Amino acid sequence: MIIAQLSDIHADGSNSRFERLDRVLDWLRPLRPDALIVSGDLCEAQFFKTYPAVRQRLETVLCPFFVVPGNVDDHVEMRSAFGDLYGWTSDRPLNVIGGLNGFRVIGIDVTVEDAHHGDALPVLDWLGQELARDQVPTLIFQHQHPFPTGIDNKDRNVCFGGDELAAVIEAAGDTVLGLTCGHVHRPLFTSFAGKQATMAPSVTRANKLRLDGKDSDNIDPPGLMLHHFAEGRLVSHVVGVA
Repeated sequence: MIIAQLSDIHADGSNSRFERLDRVLDWLRPLRPDALIVSGDLCEAQFFKTYPAVRQRLETVLCPFFVVPGNVDDHVEMRSAFGDLYGWTSDRPLNVIGGLNGFRVIGIDVTVEDAHHGDALPVLDWLGQELARDQVPTLIFQHQHPFPTGIDNKDRNVCFGGDELAAVIEAAGDTVLGLTCGHVHRPLFTSFAGKQATMAPSVTRANKLRLDGKDSDNIDPPGLMLHHFAEGRLVSHVVGVA
């Protein structure tokens, strides 16, 4: 089973942003993923027009897709554009669940209104209930990262409530295979709550990699992450689409 992950599209109505998204989706379609998840920051301007345009493009992949908001998304317009797919009845939180023939993705809305950081605490009761409801292999996705990245100046805007989120994941035992996010516009791999933890690259322009005060040139193309599940194992791959 292949779960494709996009993040940080930042559509704003401009051709350049849609061209980057189209490039990634053109690469992805022949792979025929079983599902597609988008870990936030779909749009940042002209929301009324850009959300439907993003949805139209995601639909061309011809697989189920699931989205959660990021810190620059507009919850009202996002619910208007996607709510019929996920049964959203209020503007917050915009959580989502996708059942995929013996596998499951759960997207949690950890955004905080008018803030760049996130907070998992408001959705943890819901998440715990859903994890306990069906004990099938699960990949959790969200926007802000609940773990340190080591990237200078990026961990000011983490997802708060990380310890409590970790406790919910640990209580679910082997049900949760991993957690993945976006937000920092860079791919990375670490661990969280004893599970695989990843961050997808961005569709829009990548941020520079700054570690221990040392800069790097920004040469990353738009990209995506592919999560492959087989024989009980989750393996994640990063793809840059030049």
